[in-house]
Amino acid sequence: MSNSLVGLDEGWSEIIGEQLRGGATVAGLDPYAVLGAAQQAMAASPAFRQFVEKRAAASRPMLHQIPLNRARDWTIDFGPVSGAASTTTVVSQNPQCLFRGEKMMATDSGSTSGYGTRIVQVLIGNKLQKSTGGGATLTAFYAPTSLGNGIRWDTCEKGLTIAITVSFVSACTFDATVFGKAVM
Repeated sequence: MSNSLVGLDEGWSEIIGEQLRGGATVAGLDPYAVLGAAQQAMAASPAFRQFVEKRAAASRPMLHQIPLNRARDWTIDFGPVSGAASTTTVVSQNPQCLFRGEKMMATDSGSTSGYGTRIVQVLIGNKLQKSTGGGATLTAFYAPTSLGNGIRWDTCEKGLTIAITVSFVSACTFDATVFGKAVM
């Protein structure tokens, strides 16, 4: 490659033509001869070189050199778990990877869905994610149809447990899913 082209696209590769099998030509011309003539013309004429650089830049996609993001969307299911009225249970999961919850959807099989259970607290390891000082939150707050029930939990490290404490107002079955980001 000519020194006149060095530095145009350092670190990137560009396919500039089609190499045909068997040394065939395109429209009667040898593709490598055409490219060689173009390189010589660019070396001889700064205006032609500038024209080719602008055309090449306009025909390429925009590129950003950013680090790869290995995070992926992930869900963790809690339940189903059943309980009698006035009892409390803890539903827990061990993600086995880095996980940060960003949205929670929960329901129960009470006479009115979402009103048969309350979420008392959420722990990630020993870090409290939902305050217990203000009482428990009705599961209906986390219904799939509710707006604004996004959460932003701390990141659960490998080997830690996510534990949701559920209080049963009536005898029913509780079920929840937490959506978030995981890094394997």
